[in-house]
Amino acid sequence: MKNRVAPLAVNPENKTETILNQSENMKTFFHKSASFGVPGMYSPLTKSNRIGLIHGDVAEYKLKVNVGSGEYDYIVLTNYVKEKSPWSIAQSKNLIILPGQALTESFYSDMAIYYAQQGYSTYILDRRETNVPIDETDFSYMENWTIDSYLSDTYNGIAVSRFHTAFLSDKAVEDIEVMAIGHSHGALILTAYGASKYNDLVLGSVNKIVPVDIVIKYEPKHSELIRSQAQEFDTISRCLENRTYNSSNMATMIHIANLALTDPDRESIFQPDLTNKQLFRLMATQTYAFNAYPYTPNYHYWSGDLDGLYYVDENRLLNLTLTGGAVPYAPKYLDLYMAGLMGNVEGYEIDFSRISSPLLYIGLGGGFSDYGSWWYKNEVGKINDKVTYIGWKNQGHGSIALDYNSHELWAIIHNWIISDYF
Repeated sequence: MKNRVAPLAVNPENKTETILNQSENMKTFFHKSASFGVPGMYSPLTKSNRIGLIHGDVAEYKLKVNVGSGEYDYIVLTNYVKEKSPWSIAQSKNLIILPGQALTESFYSDMAIYYAQQGYSTYILDRRETNVPIDETDFSYMENWTIDSYLSDTYNGIAVSRFHTAFLSDKAVEDIEVMAIGHSHGALILTAYGASKYNDLVLGSVNKIVPVDIVIKYEPKHSELIRSQAQEFDTISRCLENRTYNSSNMATMIHIANLALTDPDRESIFQPDLTNKQLFRLMATQTYAFNAYPYTPNYHYWSGDLDGLYYVDENRLLNLTLTGGAVPYAPKYLDLYMAGLMGNVEGYEIDFSRISSPLLYIGLGGGFSDYGSWWYKNEVGKINDKVTYIGWKNQGHGSIALDYNSHELWAIIHNWIISDYF
């Protein structure tokens, strides 16, 4: 199918002018400016600032993109890129990272800096929920935060990333290539995006996609896990019917992390036979035991035991969780969509026949593991001969980002991206 150009806007269907036609005006309008904005009718939608050098010649930029009229209806792109000089780069290929549920740019910054050092203009896309403070009590706005909203937001983020890299590199917008890595919920969104109308558009197209550790559909033999997710779907549906639109799972984890950091040896009020730090370790390493409907029999965030975590600096993880690496609330509609897919609920499916981009699925051994690979290999693989699968380490669902050896996985992804491509 021939790629089409859609305007970058909150509701592209209501606009008739495209950004692509304005790209030639961008260089002179913002040349060497201290900030960046999409010109003309889109200028209120995008703002960016150069933060400065943060690692050698790698600089950080922040872009805010309004995607609606609500208080929290905006996304934030954090761009890491090697500079020739301030506001000047040589790169013309983008790599977008879509974080997991309730995780933010801070959690993936080491990963993004690594890819910037490999020659990408790397962006981390923080979704709307990262804007919601921990003291928020009214979540009625999340009623509209459906998968369709997130696909539209992803399109806007990808399109803006193209313009920003084009602006910094003096390249044409249409020449900027885009690769994307999605982790967990980010992998779910990325996969749905690959099958959506947005991937057919010039500004929104993705050249290669890497979903990491997610299940879209279980292999039919896993009937108990499928039934469990169908039950989860029913549970979430009842919450939504009762106007509970937010999930607070991470808020609880943040509270327990705070106790583990500030008063680690005190007996836990939640689990009196354990200390605060031991409870945090138990939730991290035996996560499946705390879930009514675990995704896999041994699903866990981090590997370790009550004496400590094996592959990650525990104090760094705790500090990061409490200083912006995690956000307390996430929309239940994303959880509903995920449970609907995994539970084989009628009306919930991703059209695998529309996913034509080269695809690398990575299952993390302690997370979704091989359970996630079946759909990609056996469904997408029916019509797409560019599907690859890698199973990586038995370390946990979070091991893509902060583990001592996470860079080994980043290198595997990088080598796959550049193979027979550039």
